[in-house]
Amino acid sequence: MSATGSMFIGIVGAVVFLLAVFAFGQRNWKNGCVWLVIGIGIIAVLTYLDKPSSAPWR
Repeated sequence: MSATGSMFIGIVGAVVFLLAVFAFGQRNWKNGCVWLVIGIGIIAVLTYLDKPSSAPWR
């Protein structure tokens, strides 16, 4: 994994986590859980795409 890709994944993960925390703070449990699940999916996809072997042009 590249350093830039890891930093980008970390920033995206932090933003999604803060959205989930904000939803939980508003007592909106359903949306908080949805944000956490969406965040896990986004991080998984970005991590997969950051692998050198997943480059579509190779």
